[in-house]
This record gives sequence, C-alpha cells and structure tokens, in this order.
Amino acid sequence: MNSGWSSRCELSQNLVVAVTEESPSQGGLLADRLDHLFRTVHPKDRGPYTPAEVAQAINETAGERVISSTYVWQLRTGRRDNPTQKHLSALGAFFGVSPMYFFQQAESDRDAVPPELIAALKNDEVRDMALRTVGLSDRALRAIKDMIENARAVEGLAAEDPRA
Repeated sequence: MNSGWSSRCELSQNLVVAVTEESPSQGGLLADRLDHLFRTVHPKDRGPYTPAEVAQAINETAGERVISSTYVWQLRTGRRDNPTQKHLSALGAFFGVSPMYFFQQAESDRDAVPPELIAALKNDEVRDMALRTVGLSDRALRAIKDMIENARAVEGLAAEDPRA
C-alpha cells in the first residue's frame, strides 16, 4: 500500500455516515456499491464528495494521474463497468473499503463489515463508546440506545436506523 493512502485514512477519521434521499444508480452491482459509498461516506460537516473531489484526492495521493472525474462519474452511474484493479484499489482506499467490496461474492459478503460501520468506527469517541458497552445488560443497552435517539433528535438528525 502506498504510504499516501495511510495519510488519507488518517484524514478519514472525520467521515460520518449520512442518510440521504438521492436515488441510487441503476447501473449494476459496481455502480450501486460505488453510489452507496458516495451517499454514505463523506465529511461530517458537508454533503457527499463529488467525482472531481474523489479523482483529485486519488491522483494527489498517488502522485500521478490514476483516474479522471469523468471516469469516476461513469463508474458511479453505470455508464462504465469494467475498471482496472488499480482503479478499484484507489476507490476502495479513498472510501476506506477493500476492493473486494465492489464484487459480488457470497462468502466475502457474509463476513464483510459494512462501510458505514467502518466509517463510524474511525471516530475514536464512537469506537470507545461501542467498546464500553460490551458486557452490559439488554436493559442498559436499551437505555443507551434511547439516549442516543434523544441526542439525535436534539441535533436534528434522522431518527431512523442508519443501516436501513
């Protein structure tokens, strides 16, 4: 892995999961999964990345032109569907997922960690809170869940399950 990707991963601690109303692409598995990443993994205080931002960050990290914004857009919308391994690796590294995320394989999907969870657990405070719940009773976990839902309401955030 290029050392530039690790610095990209450090920056990704500010990523959050967002639920948006954008309609998903209709371009097949690759396009659907890439579109899902665009819609759900992005900086905390703004909306989704643009294809131009993704391409620029990938190219800057690699120190060479790896991918164009047009090609990123074409992959996201299903207009192109046969990227190289280099493209999938770069897109996966940018969004914090394995390149295997873009493939349909029952065995790898079964144990795969959803990208929303990966993004959420990059936040040290979220990870610490999750780890501290281990061993708590169902009653205590329900109380914590209720507190989280109340905090989301105070912040004006969606109350629905982010996995939905």
